[in-house]
Amino acid sequence: MLPRSGAALLLLTAVVGCAGATTMRVAQDDSDSDSGVSLAPAPTRAPDSSATDSLTTDSITTSSAGQPSPARDQASTSQGYAGYGNPDGNQSALEIRRIGQWTRTGIGESRRLVIRDANTWAAFWSELAVGDRPAVDFTRDVVVAVAAGQRPTGGYEIVINNVSVRAGDLSVEVLETTPGPNCMTSAALTQPVDVVVVPAVNVRGWSFIEKKDIRGCR
Repeated sequence: MLPRSGAALLLLTAVVGCAGATTMRVAQDDSDSDSGVSLAPAPTRAPDSSATDSLTTDSITTSSAGQPSPARDQASTSQGYAGYGNPDGNQSALEIRRIGQWTRTGIGESRRLVIRDANTWAAFWSELAVGDRPAVDFTRDVVVAVAAGQRPTGGYEIVINNVSVRAGDLSVEVLETTPGPNCMTSAALTQPVDVVVVPAVNVRGWSFIEKKDIRGCR
């Protein structure tokens, strides 16, 4: 039999040992429990494919300038709409009112002009030098003038045959006529010019279509 003091010491050692074991066991249980902090991050949710598709579509159909891109134009055309920048898609001939057609003028070089204001009109008419300048209402009309330039003889002509408009752009058809090689003509220098008036129709731009012809002898 152990002395009383020895028995007490043995009992204390057993208690301490049990407490240490319990402390180590609790720490181990915490690391394995559901309430503990996981060492690996939880898996993230996959990106929403619909959101990604929406961003891609917007970047394709809208340009950086805010104007419809070719992709959007193509879609509009397939639905029966005209492409961007051509709201009606129709070309129509305009009524031509001829101011005058001359062979001897003061303009010695070739010109193709669309005149849209009174000051430019006055300067051109002064250079043309064919008489009194007719009045033109530029709030509703524009002047189209063509000059062939100086020619060595008579028999040369220039004429505006047709003026049409499409989406605000004028298309002017010009015909220059040259006398045939065996035709009798005057020996004087000539400077053919043709001047017409057409409706303004919100003109934004213009182009000239050139045609040539050789006239038979009269």
